[in-house]
Amino acid sequence: MTAICITVFWKNGIESFMAIFWFKIAATCLLYYFVNTYKAKEFYYYQNLGISKQKLWTVSLGFDFLIFIISLIVIHKMK
Repeated sequence: MTAICITVFWKNGIESFMAIFWFKIAATCLLYYFVNTYKAKEFYYYQNLGISKQKLWTVSLGFDFLIFIISLIVIHKMK
């Protein structure tokens, strides 16, 4: 999703930021729903390591969003 958003941002510029931003949020919400619904049993490994679902989601989605924002800033500076 990040690569798609970056490609659209590269081609359309800053005008497309709001659409890209909301697309990323919607895709993240769908991913969260899908994984929590269909892959709920996969979290036992992390729970055995002492990592809660909330912490796992916070770190992974936070890192993903950080990469997304940094990529947009880099692309914007390059243009």
